[in-house]
Amino acid sequence: WTKRSTLHLQLGQTRQAIKALEEAFKSVKAVKSVNGSPSVLWTGLAGIYEDKEQDIDAARSVYRRVCRNGEYLFSDVDDLAQLWAGWVEFELRHENWDNALSVARQSVSNPEPERRNRITRGLGRSLRLWNLLLDLEESLGTVQTTKDAYNRVIEAKVATPSHLLNFASFLTEHKYFEESFNAYERGVELFPFPHPGAKLIWRAYLDSFTKRYEGTKIPRTRELFDRCVEICPPDQASGFFLSYGSFEEQYGLTKRALAVYEKMCTTLPPEEKFSAYQLYIAKTVKYLGVTATRPLYERAIAALEDEPAAKMCLEFSEMETTLGEVERARAALTYGAQLADPRRYPEYWARWHDFEVQNGNEETFREMLRIKRSVQAAFSTVNYNAAEMGAGAPKVETLSDDRALEEIAAREGVRVHEQPRIGGFVQGKR
Repeated sequence: WTKRSTLHLQLGQTRQAIKALEEAFKSVKAVKSVNGSPSVLWTGLAGIYEDKEQDIDAARSVYRRVCRNGEYLFSDVDDLAQLWAGWVEFELRHENWDNALSVARQSVSNPEPERRNRITRGLGRSLRLWNLLLDLEESLGTVQTTKDAYNRVIEAKVATPSHLLNFASFLTEHKYFEESFNAYERGVELFPFPHPGAKLIWRAYLDSFTKRYEGTKIPRTRELFDRCVEICPPDQASGFFLSYGSFEEQYGLTKRALAVYEKMCTTLPPEEKFSAYQLYIAKTVKYLGVTATRPLYERAIAALEDEPAAKMCLEFSEMETTLGEVERARAALTYGAQLADPRRYPEYWARWHDFEVQNGNEETFREMLRIKRSVQAAFSTVNYNAAEMGAGAPKVETLSDDRALEEIAAREGVRVHEQPRIGGFVQGKR
């Protein structure tokens, strides 16, 4: 039918094109239609009146016949919603702003009893029409009508997270701050975790609240942050903990800020704990000093998995070295050695190697080599994928063991003792 109408238009036969579409309305049944939507027939007829005939009233009457009078029975709500949206866009094209807003409001209102059926009742849940109405209310309506429209879409349980965010942003722009916070509260109630929109709503809520009140309503702000981090899944909580800690640093107490970072370390998933402990330790150094980080390093090493725990041991050792506590640094390296397979984590042993060259002696260096051999023997009982071991292992250029012993001996002014060979035993590699 649309092709037939198009052919008539190409031949300049406008009236025949209109007649073809009018005949199509009687012939095409929505439940049996194929190769397109029946709404195309109605928009096509309205378009002919609008563009070819330049008859605005006739085009409007087409939309009124199908939308308001229910002249055609559709099988899909979206088909009828397309026509309502087309009617609104038609009014906007001709700058009839009040008519456009009125039509948009009618599209989602309850139909009259005589027109009420499954399709017309479904219009009240059409996102297409609600989005159109909300946009027009913000542009053409008043503040009160816009608020009413947003409240209606929320009460109808059709609202999406973007609707809640737009509503709160609209209220904030017009200085209705407490009402915007109520909108956020309704949003977090409608979309709780683990809904993907919950994180967006909570983030906007906390940012808006802290921007509005800053440090003037600290207890209320803390309550919001506590609620959020309590119900937030661990894999999404890092950003909220960082914001909470930053708020306490800026407006609250240092003790509370460090407590927030400590809770973050215990809450986040294992793959994020290492970074969390690094931040916690850095903040502790800033506010309490380096020596206060010793128990934090110990807790971090106990809580982390093998490889990040070994990295934490290296950082612990570097911290003790900067304080001149060489024995403490060596103890940290010795503890971390049991977590670092020399074949998979050569960097750890290279760092210990350099530490002993700079701070140790021949005896401590030999002890490091003994520990390395024993750890390598312990890990050799585990079967590793050779490709996995080879890929990603960094190449670290270090001194050989013999060369390192020679440098230590030269620095201390002693001779390296040659181990006597005993008959009947195999001389091990140095």
